[in-house]
Amino acid sequence: MEKKMEAEIETKTEKRNAAPPEEIQDFYNKALFYAARAHNGQLYANLPYIVHVCMVADEVLMADRIEPLSNLKDAVQIALLHDVLEDTPITKDEMLESFEPNVVHGVDLLTKKEGLPLSAYFQRIKDGDADVSVIKMCDRIINLQRPPVHWTAEDIAEYNEESLMILEMLGWSSEYVSKRLRVKVELYEKMFMRK
Repeated sequence: MEKKMEAEIETKTEKRNAAPPEEIQDFYNKALFYAARAHNGQLYANLPYIVHVCMVADEVLMADRIEPLSNLKDAVQIALLHDVLEDTPITKDEMLESFEPNVVHGVDLLTKKEGLPLSAYFQRIKDGDADVSVIKMCDRIINLQRPPVHWTAEDIAEYNEESLMILEMLGWSSEYVSKRLRVKVELYEKMFMRK
């Protein structure tokens, strides 16, 4: 039985050109520690910010189980690090000292650039690796929680429109994740948008 399971894992790994599970776990932990240090002191819904990035990584891991990503090892690292360049003083050069260029490039694609319109930002992601599009959708799934108390009805409607744009532009990358995002958008509309 054990040999059969090992053979199945090996076959799946070969088909996906992926790293062995223990290597993915090591890279996950490395990125988790890095993100925890980078986001130290930041909050997400009154919790340590690292909770948010772990939730995004969890979505990515589940997405991979349903529809295998092209490179899970990189995808989980990018998911855990996705807000480092945007929300901390850490630079791409500093990240390159600790992570492979393709991981840093994925994080950079997910980083909003000042002055870049949202449609161009989403197009940048779409033009990148499909896994990065999946990560952006997973991030939005997690972010479609109760809006901050200071948001106006207009802010909520704008965030919903942005979510629909993500779905439209990036949904091609994963049927499973796009369905999940659609359900979250519908729930967000039902619970938080005044008609």
